[in-house]
Amino acid sequence: MTPENSRLHQLRGGLAPVEVGARGIESVARNADCTRLRAIVIAGLTPNEVIKHILGEVPDAMSPFAMTLTQAFERRLLSNAAGSLLTAYREKGHLQQLDAKIASVADHAPRDTPVDRNRRERETRRLIELKLRGDPTAPNLILKPRLTLTIVGVTHAIELDYLVASDVDPFYRVGVIKSYADRIGKTNKADVRSACREASVGTLALQQLLVSLGRSMELAGDRVDMVLRAPGSFTPRLYGAMRAQAELASLTRALATAPRDLDQIEQMLPPSASLATPNALEQLPNHYCSTCKEHCALWQHCRAQAQAQGNAIILGDQAAEQLAAAGSLNRAMDLLNGSGRPPDNRAEEVLAAELRAASALLDRIANG
Repeated sequence: MTPENSRLHQLRGGLAPVEVGARGIESVARNADCTRLRAIVIAGLTPNEVIKHILGEVPDAMSPFAMTLTQAFERRLLSNAAGSLLTAYREKGHLQQLDAKIASVADHAPRDTPVDRNRRERETRRLIELKLRGDPTAPNLILKPRLTLTIVGVTHAIELDYLVASDVDPFYRVGVIKSYADRIGKTNKADVRSACREASVGTLALQQLLVSLGRSMELAGDRVDMVLRAPGSFTPRLYGAMRAQAELASLTRALATAPRDLDQIEQMLPPSASLATPNALEQLPNHYCSTCKEHCALWQHCRAQAQAQGNAIILGDQAAEQLAAAGSLNRAMDLLNGSGRPPDNRAEEVLAAELRAASALLDRIANG
């Protein structure tokens, strides 16, 4: 066991590591101020694992319908030598008739064992190196590639949906498959951003691979591909070569924030403590916000903690912003009722007046 792995094992308190994947790493960027989530992911755990094995609660699970839909849509695109996916690329003009070389890394080593996982990493690297050498046999589509991404010195394996490049493209782009119903301009923008950011995790992994091979990371570019589902069908809708500069930037910033290494995570915990104890987990700063429920299984636990602290965020982002001058719900109630100490400053005076005016208006509406 390497010194790094030994420290991670200690940090997890003996819990078995899990592959957090591109989606887990992307979740860190959704809440870059949450040290707790960041430490969990770096240690090789997920919020679901924490809920189940540390807090002893029932973890969140994707609804059976959503899971079945997701799996069926992905199978439809990638089965039969990814015929549906290849057709979508040809119809959009991103691949030509001769761009028909497809390699499935999952078929090369299909088992979920350490040996096969290593084989998938080596095969992915081999296929990518074909492209870098200008080999005409380099695939145009690499299905289920497996790459690695190093964060604060900790290496995480990620398995992507696919990589794509025409024969004339200098390098691959990352593609992500989502079963969201594509409603054109009405598709949930947060879903689109998270999908692009998830693909950008793969772009960062490609950048690191390029650097390790002595090539320029700029080859990976800042564009990603996304496939959504036409409403009421399994017909794919391709959005090719989408600019993901903002998503890459937000992901890079999130991964660069503290804690920047294992030392900083260990320093936040009591001596010899690990994340496997609820008390130690509580000591890691969190940052609950209204969007946590969209991506983190710990959201209910963190919301309860915020409620116990009187944090206004439990009322929503807008309320938290409007009550910021008070600092807590208890202080806001004091200002409303004129109890406790008088306003400390001009901001609290203004907030007290606004709260009383709103209370008076509500009373008139309710009582006529």
